[in-house]
Amino acid sequence: METLKKLCLSIALFYFSANIIQAQSKNDSIQQAKKQKFLTQKFWQQYNYHSKGWQIYLDSAIVFEPKNAYLWQQKSMSLFKSGEYYNGMAYLDKAVEYDTISYLGYRGFMKCVFLKDYSHAINDFKSIQKKRPTDQIMDHSYPFWIGLSYLKLNILDSAEKYLDKSINAMISKNGKDWVHFNERFYKGICSYKQKKIQNALQEFDETLRLNSNFSDAQYYKALVLLELHKKEGCLDLLQKAKENNEKGFTINEDNESYVDYPFQIKLKEINDLIESVRK
Repeated sequence: METLKKLCLSIALFYFSANIIQAQSKNDSIQQAKKQKFLTQKFWQQYNYHSKGWQIYLDSAIVFEPKNAYLWQQKSMSLFKSGEYYNGMAYLDKAVEYDTISYLGYRGFMKCVFLKDYSHAINDFKSIQKKRPTDQIMDHSYPFWIGLSYLKLNILDSAEKYLDKSINAMISKNGKDWVHFNERFYKGICSYKQKKIQNALQEFDETLRLNSNFSDAQYYKALVLLELHKKEGCLDLLQKAKENNEKGFTINEDNESYVDYPFQIKLKEINDLIESVRK
C-alpha cells in the first residue's frame, strides 16, 4: 500500500511539473510575441510623437530591454519635441549611459539647440570628438557645434577657431562649394561680433552665394552695410530679407520646426530694423 501511494504521488508530481513547464513555455511564447511586437516591429511608431500612446508602448518595450539605449532616446525625443526638456534630458541621459558612442553627440546637440546649455554642450561635443573625431551630428562636424556654442557664450576667439576648423576641413576634403551655408553664416556672425567687418561681409556674401534667399544672412549682412554707412544698400537688403522670411526662407536645419536655432531672426526683428534705419 505504501509503495502504491508513493507511485501515485510520483505520477501526480510528474504531471504537475509537466503542467508548470507547459505553462512556463506558453508564458515564454507570449512574452516573446510581446517583445516581437514592441521591439522588432517598433509598434510605438504608429503613434504621433506627442501622444501618450508613443510613451506607453515605449515603456512596455523598455520592460523587455531596459538597457536598450535606442528606446530611451526615442522616449526623450518625443518629450523634447513637446517642449518637456527636463524630462526629455533625463531619458536621454539613460541612452548615453547605455550607449555613449551613439548618443553623446546627440545629447550635445540637444543641449546646444534645445536647452541653450552651451557650456555642457561643449563638454559633450569635446568628449565624443576624442572618441570619434570625424563623425557628425545633424549634418555638421563636432567642431562646428563647439564653435557655435562658444559663439553663443561670446567666447569669440574659441568660436572662430572651431568654426574655421570645421570649414577648412570641408574645403580640404571636397572644396568650398561643399561647405554648408550655415557654417559660413555663423562664421560671419562671429566676425561681425569681433568687429572684423570686411571679413564678416565676405562670409555673408559667401553664405548668400550658396543660398541666395537666406533671410537671416541678408539681415546680418544689412547690419554690416549699416556699419559701413551704406544705408541705401542696407534698406534694399532688409526688404529682400523681409520678403524671404515671409516665404519661410530661414534656417532650415533639422528640428528647426520645433525650436529656434541660435541667432535665428524673426520677421519682427527685420521690420524693427527697417523702421530704425529709415528714421
